[in-house]
Amino acid sequence: MLKSTPFITGNIMNLLKPFLIGVFAFFAIGLNAQTQEAATQAIIAQYSQENLDLWTTELSLTADQVEQISYLNEKVVGKIQAIQDNAGFPDEKKREFIRGNREDHKRVMSSILTPQQYDDYLDLTKANVSSQNKPMQGK
Repeated sequence: MLKSTPFITGNIMNLLKPFLIGVFAFFAIGLNAQTQEAATQAIIAQYSQENLDLWTTELSLTADQVEQISYLNEKVVGKIQAIQDNAGFPDEKKREFIRGNREDHKRVMSSILTPQQYDDYLDLTKANVSSQNKPMQGK
């Protein structure tokens, strides 16, 4: 029976270390990208047709308001997707731009909706965000 010496074991470990670190880094980067993509998709979902249908019903939107909001949502989703796809921006900068887009969306919504509709819209979006976060809080 061969007895492993510390020299052989040490050499093997020294050879395996860079490989194992590389494998770990590869998976960590992949998971980070998946997490960012999931976060982006969650943000984009806020501007979905499903939410527009909900807003139409709950806020008693006119046909003109629905058309304006639909156009606004398309523009915001396009901007968010372009920001997310830009590899030249650091992640923090992307989050800052996306946050700015969301604030711009609210500002424009306030000009499309009546004051009462806007207040109700804010309540609906807060309720929607709360319900999306509940499954995450349990994890």
